[in-house]
Amino acid sequence: MVLIACAPAISESTEAQIITEEPEGEEYITEEPVIIEVLVLDMGLTGQVSIWHSLEEHEMESLNGVIAIFQEMYPDVEFDVLYVPPYDIRGKFESAAQTGGGACILIGSYAWGPPLYDSFLVADISEFVSDEFLETINPAALGSVQYSGAFIGLPLNMTGVLPFRNKRIVPVAPTTFNELVTFAQESASGDVVGAYLDYGLFYSAGHLYGIGGQLMDAGGNPTFNDDKGIEWIEMIQRFEEAGPIENNNDNDINLFVEGKAGIIIDGLWNASELAEAIGPENLAIDPWPIPMSGYVQTDNLYLNANSTGNELDTCWKFMEFMLSPESQLIFSDPSMAGFIPAIPGVELTDPIQMQVMETFNGATTFPVIPEMSAYWEPVNNALLSVIEQGINPADALQAAYDEVLVKLAEIHGE
Repeated sequence: MVLIACAPAISESTEAQIITEEPEGEEYITEEPVIIEVLVLDMGLTGQVSIWHSLEEHEMESLNGVIAIFQEMYPDVEFDVLYVPPYDIRGKFESAAQTGGGACILIGSYAWGPPLYDSFLVADISEFVSDEFLETINPAALGSVQYSGAFIGLPLNMTGVLPFRNKRIVPVAPTTFNELVTFAQESASGDVVGAYLDYGLFYSAGHLYGIGGQLMDAGGNPTFNDDKGIEWIEMIQRFEEAGPIENNNDNDINLFVEGKAGIIIDGLWNASELAEAIGPENLAIDPWPIPMSGYVQTDNLYLNANSTGNELDTCWKFMEFMLSPESQLIFSDPSMAGFIPAIPGVELTDPIQMQVMETFNGATTFPVIPEMSAYWEPVNNALLSVIEQGINPADALQAAYDEVLVKLAEIHGE
């Protein structure tokens, strides 16, 4: 009996053939086969993880930190990480993947997912993800990788639309839209306005979901032309009660930066500028006042559809690790990437990040389906016609509905 003991290990049984020469002068006795228990050492994960990305230098520091920890856990895994300029990375990946190549992990925009999946270039990871794992991801972020009945990637981080408040002008956070109007009216004085709200579709469509309506169904068909849609437009009509309003321009940002606007609706990408302008101690990012909401967008991790065997297993293991609390904490470090984590429960210390996380907990997934392109102009025009021309909300929604159907037919080649 030969026993090799190592742990962790996989136990295997095998028959050993004993070959014995017949000793001279003695009777040869054939021995029975001996069963040998061989415990084979499990060396852990092996192979190579190739990654293509367009991360900036400070963001790359976070990725390197996560890779270092992963390699401490799995020292036999190697990494091949390639920076590709933002204007070139998607096309480079498409060209390579179409001929069986490309990195096994692509880091890129939420908008890339549907076309890459429809072209069979990124994989459906549904078979790898458990319900328990999915429950650890922010629902608004998770929605950005759900497409055509599949999970086409994993969200790495979050960005999106938020309500910003200057605490010197509006000291208390409104918890409802009615309170927002009241607080804004009470705070207006001289050339200072209590609120300056943007009702452009990108900034206001989330409110429709907050009310309980929808812009479209899962198939991209319009669903806004109903009682909830009318309620949504009627709420937007009340924006003027809180202060000046706008449709897709930067007047609100400019006034906020000057310290003359109490509440605005804008993107996370402007948070640093706003904090610097009025002082971080004066900037608040509040949970959305009920029933308002805002869109969330993500950068995603995509798994190359060409990945198979050991490469597939190794790359998926790393993708999964990128969504761990340990990795997400590294990516959230303000001195490096400063991302907003895609999972709740990360122990953040930066006040702005903590507020953004709380706001995104009640946010709305930005529609990732190609049909979204049919909605921008018709629905935004409906809002403009109501606000600027006094068109009846029901009539405006019906006109937008009809126009969306025409554009959808064009997209579908009908």
